[in-house]
Amino acid sequence: MDFTDIDQVITALYTAISGPAGEQDWALEARLLHPEARLVRTRVDAEGRPLIFAFDPAGYRAATEPMLAAAPFFEIETARKLFIFGNIAQAFSAYEARDAAEGGALLFRGLNLIHLVHDGARWWVIHVIWDNEREGVTIPNAAWWG
Repeated sequence: MDFTDIDQVITALYTAISGPAGEQDWALEARLLHPEARLVRTRVDAEGRPLIFAFDPAGYRAATEPMLAAAPFFEIETARKLFIFGNIAQAFSAYEARDAAEGGALLFRGLNLIHLVHDGARWWVIHVIWDNEREGVTIPNAAWWG
C-alpha cells in the first residue's frame, strides 16, 4: 500500500469497510485514519430533523462493527472530485452500498466528503463526513463531476 498516493488511500478506505458479514478490515482502516481523525455520520430522524453522530476511530469501529456483523456490506465508489492544496486534500466521493461486491442489490447511495492531510511522509484520512440520498437529496449529476 502506497500511503503517498491519494487514490490508493481512498480506494483502501472503501476496501476496509467492505466485505462479507463481519469481515471488514479494521486493521487496514486503522492504518488509513489519522489517530486524531473524526468520522461523522449524518441522517434525518422520522420527523426529518438532522442527526449528527461524530466518532474518533475507536468509537466509529465500536458503533459500526456490530451493524456490519450481521450482513454483507460493500461500499463502492462511483464518482470522485478531488481538490489538493499543499498538505491538504478534499475528495467528494459518491458511493453505492450493496450487499455484494459485484451485482449485489443496491442498499442506498450517498456522498462522502473525505479530508486528507499530508504529514511530510504520507497522506492520512483526517475526517470523513457522509450523508445518504433521500427524498430531496440526491447525488450531483454527471456534469458536476466533470
